[in-house]
Amino acid sequence: MDAQAVLGLAPDSQVASSATRLAGSSGWQGTGRSDEALWGLCKGSGATPYRVCVDLGDRASKCSCPSRKFPCKHALALQLRDVREPFPVGDPPDWVVEWLDRRQKATRVLDDSPEAVERRARAKEKTARNRAEAVRGGVAGLTDWLADVAGAGIAGLPARDGAWWHSIQARMVDAQAKGLASAVEELRSVVAAGGPSWAHDAADRLGGLHLLARLAETPSDVVRRRLGFSVAEEEVRAGAAWSDRWLPLLKLESDDGLVRTVRQWLWGREHGWVVAIRHAAGGARPVPALPHGVEVQGVVHPYPGSPPHRVSVGEVEPCAPAPVPVVGTWQEALAGLEPELLGDPWLRLHAIACGGVRLTADLKHVVDASGRGLPVRGDLALEQAAAITGGAPFDAWGLWNGRDVRLGAVAEPGGVPEVLG
Repeated sequence: MDAQAVLGLAPDSQVASSATRLAGSSGWQGTGRSDEALWGLCKGSGATPYRVCVDLGDRASKCSCPSRKFPCKHALALQLRDVREPFPVGDPPDWVVEWLDRRQKATRVLDDSPEAVERRARAKEKTARNRAEAVRGGVAGLTDWLADVAGAGIAGLPARDGAWWHSIQARMVDAQAKGLASAVEELRSVVAAGGPSWAHDAADRLGGLHLLARLAETPSDVVRRRLGFSVAEEEVRAGAAWSDRWLPLLKLESDDGLVRTVRQWLWGREHGWVVAIRHAAGGARPVPALPHGVEVQGVVHPYPGSPPHRVSVGEVEPCAPAPVPVVGTWQEALAGLEPELLGDPWLRLHAIACGGVRLTADLKHVVDASGRGLPVRGDLALEQAAAITGGAPFDAWGLWNGRDVRLGAVAEPGGVPEVLG
């Protein structure tokens, strides 16, 4: 199992980030491995280090820390350390042996006993109820915070110190609403960045938070995801399967300092746009779900939500490339985003395409056949597009953020797309 697969076990991105940081800590001792398990001691806030062990059979873990998340950051960090440099092989300590024995006995009972299966189901339901209650408390706290911000006015936000922002984010994390914590961090980043439109952008983020809080009482799949509830990839892959020809046309990489992420927008000839996401930590660069720009025939599995669905890529194989249909004006392209915005009004990046466009001489706009243009982001992809098209009309695909287009692929009118970057 590589680092990306280990991080895929994390219950949320915050645990993944914390585990990545902890994996490089010097507070570990007594680490080791056998054919059955990994183990180690990790220094915590108290005098006694946490006992951490992982069953290599199914990656179940046990940690003496008080975390309510499973697996916890210590269990993930232990596995990341072993991935980077395998632990020495040895005999497991007694506490590891005892845990493995208990698991084996419990597994036999759980596999054979309907009563035990029912108990597990009830425990799972109880955990879900407890988390839902915690999130409701977090939403209530956020609602009060938003009212305070509205009362004080947006103009006062730049004067707020880091402790003020951290306080509300920590409350959301404690409430197991990591999505709300991330949204507050996005708002803080907008305020900190400043610029002529910061107040407009901050008001937009505050409005999104208010809407999310209002809809949290009876959440849809989209709202649940925005609050921070996740669905295991194993569950997704056991569900619906969409068979199609898929072409990865657009890609965006990001790095929060701990975890790197690569997103690919895949065009399905029957299903339209979907998004595949991969993560990597420890300085590694995530491998895209599909070779970028290579059309494939195969299956993807959609996560719950609204278009463009996030997907887990299944079995695929390359196939012959073909042209991708596009609309004739930017007005049509932007109007086509309405279903996405209705389904997920918090979505800030949209895949769009338009045929027969030209770059202006100053490379600041990409103009359609009707003469209407959109601002285009100045980056390497833009320079490549200018070099490839040479001033002639072309079909364009890109990511629209409400302000400018980040070009991702181009083609001769009616031709096969060529990815940029």
